[in-house]
Amino acid sequence: MMHNRAGRKLRRTTSHRLAMFSNQLASLMTHERIQTTLTKAKELRPLAERLITTAKSDGVAARRRVAQWIPDRTTVKKVFEKIAPRFVDRPGGYTRILRLGARRGDSAEAAILEFVDYRFEAKEKAPRKESLADRARRAGGGRVETVRKQKPEAKEEGEAAEAAPRKSPKGAKPPRGAGRAKPGRQAPSKGPSRTGPTKRGE
Repeated sequence: MMHNRAGRKLRRTTSHRLAMFSNQLASLMTHERIQTTLTKAKELRPLAERLITTAKSDGVAARRRVAQWIPDRTTVKKVFEKIAPRFVDRPGGYTRILRLGARRGDSAEAAILEFVDYRFEAKEKAPRKESLADRARRAGGGRVETVRKQKPEAKEEGEAAEAAPRKSPKGAKPPRGAGRAKPGRQAPSKGPSRTGPTKRGE
């Protein structure tokens, strides 16, 4: 049997693990909803619910206990004044875990830890920023023609090459068929063809 083995180490040292839980608790109390891995959410859930139960009885000792996990005074004040009063009539089970499946990258099973009375409100989308192409199209009257930029040196060299006639270098042979005339159709000769055998007397 495995005795005294409660809790997951999460491949971290004790100080690192406690600091991580402190940061996650502060984020959960601030935003009332966080996304993390499933194993971290399972470890964080009892800590969060213990803090809410402690915050139900407001007092100096209770505030000091909550401040041990959440170092931010503003967040501690929110826990006692806004979050804990919502669960006065509830004996426990203040949070829930929603599984999201394997996440991209490391395939770790992701989850959402949130309060049971959390209401999701979708944010309004900001207006789309006008791109440079849209701005040019609006300024040009609807149609934009893309012009390729040409280097000035290459442009001058191209103009000079077109203006000057091509000269063949000295000692270079003319290309094949340069001196010959192009063969055209020849008119048929009236005389007898010399290709075939000729008969006597013709």
